[in-house]
Amino acid sequence: MGNKTGVRHYFAEGITTRGYISLLPNMMPSWQRAYVLLGGLGTGKSTLIKVIGLELLDRGYDIDFMRSARDPDSMAGFIMPRLGLAMLDIMEVSPQRWRAPGVVERFIDFNRFCDEQKLEKQRVHILKLEDQLQTLQQTLEEELAAELSSLIVKRASKPRPEEDLSWILGNSAQLKIKKEHTGPWPLAENAVKLLQKSVINPYFLHGLTSEGWLNLAPHFLMDFDQIRLEGEETLDALDWVLREAQQLGQLIEIVLHPLNPDEVIGIVFPERHLAIWQGNPDNLGDQGLERSFGQKLIETLSSWQTQRAQLKGLYMEAMDFEQLDKYREAVLNKILGDLKSWV
Repeated sequence: MGNKTGVRHYFAEGITTRGYISLLPNMMPSWQRAYVLLGGLGTGKSTLIKVIGLELLDRGYDIDFMRSARDPDSMAGFIMPRLGLAMLDIMEVSPQRWRAPGVVERFIDFNRFCDEQKLEKQRVHILKLEDQLQTLQQTLEEELAAELSSLIVKRASKPRPEEDLSWILGNSAQLKIKKEHTGPWPLAENAVKLLQKSVINPYFLHGLTSEGWLNLAPHFLMDFDQIRLEGEETLDALDWVLREAQQLGQLIEIVLHPLNPDEVIGIVFPERHLAIWQGNPDNLGDQGLERSFGQKLIETLSSWQTQRAQLKGLYMEAMDFEQLDKYREAVLNKILGDLKSWV
């Protein structure tokens, strides 16, 4: 999968050793309008997201596709970053705080294209599968922490104060004005820098599958000049670069470690077409992800995929995809109408 001009793929959420982490709240302040897709697995939401996103891409708009942390091969949504428009599959994102205050929301219920009688006959089975998936996700998070959290400890070059852990996800560094003895100008200069703090957007670029990690980093970075850092002090160097860069007053994108969201493995400066990365983005070993998954973890991931496939199958049998195909054009026209009204 190569990057097409104007399109990017990343994860806005991740299953980590600290549980399920959503970065969506960091992105939402820039949104103006969100199309929220409702409906069960297999009702065609991911396909609609992909088809409409590609159609908008062909019309010259930039599109960021968000992959599903629960199913990395599926789309959880897309964002038009320059225009503040988003489309989300509510079943594929965290149920905790997915709504953004002040954002105009349009809800699209895919259940309208389902045969209600068929769904009613499968209701008990559907509820059972949904409960099993919730249990499997909790089990997966626990097994991931038990099996792979030791890698995080080994990678830590030195312990970090607790107050430092929130600034990555909180979009703000703990900056201080240092007193000088050469007059007021250094203080004034530092104050201006504080007022020009950069906008920081965090992402994940690695997805968890039973076959191993799905690595989107090479495709995400293929058009960027890259500075690859190596050595034991790489994490500290990235930490320092990010803290210094926050004062530049520009867009900065940070890539978080898929197991430890407190660790930055890459910093991207889109306006300068530059990426600073921990080792080689093609080599999972440079990010400490070369270790094979244990059998128990693989079995849980396989069960997760099997249960999802069964649940999708039940909804697909009840869907009228012909009517849904006709509705896609109406959704696209609504979005184009929104975009035209903003110009």
